[in-house]
Amino acid sequence: MKKIDAILHPVRYKIIQQFLDGQNRTAKDLALKLNDIPQATLYRHIDTLVKTDVLKIIEENQIRGTIEKVYSLNLAAVHLTKDDLLGLNKEDHLQLFMIFTAQLMRDFERYLDQDDIDFERDGVGYRQGVLFLSDSEFHEFIEDLKHVFQKYITNTPRSDRKKRLISTIMMPVVEEENDFDKN
Repeated sequence: MKKIDAILHPVRYKIIQQFLDGQNRTAKDLALKLNDIPQATLYRHIDTLVKTDVLKIIEENQIRGTIEKVYSLNLAAVHLTKDDLLGLNKEDHLQLFMIFTAQLMRDFERYLDQDDIDFERDGVGYRQGVLFLSDSEFHEFIEDLKHVFQKYITNTPRSDRKKRLISTIMMPVVEEENDFDKN
């Protein structure tokens, strides 16, 4: 199985998301967090992620006659390269985007389900903006964003830090032909 196929599956995508905070997890940890996934299914998908090198086994602990494995996310493996995306067809791209937006909606719904929400205090927002950029200006913009992300991506969890989800979607606007423009 190719890495992209492993990542594209909705259950495996949910498993991968559990590691995005940089923490290592056991199958038991994942089962507690992802209690809507049957245990046998969860183990099967963890195994697939290990075989495709998306997850690494970093530790094995003997616990009452069984071996408990500790998994870590292979960040290099989940970063989709130009080559990974090159082989995808329209349906694959739509599926990957659907998984992304479905998970985003799930996370937003969890936020809204809290008793005490305050968009301003919590830094919550969603908006869409348009920038007019040449190709070189756009590439410079992307490089600037990379530098901002790199500045903070290595922050480790601490009592004064909140885990924050930052999502970006960038695409050129495809103008719709307007019947009024034809006259």
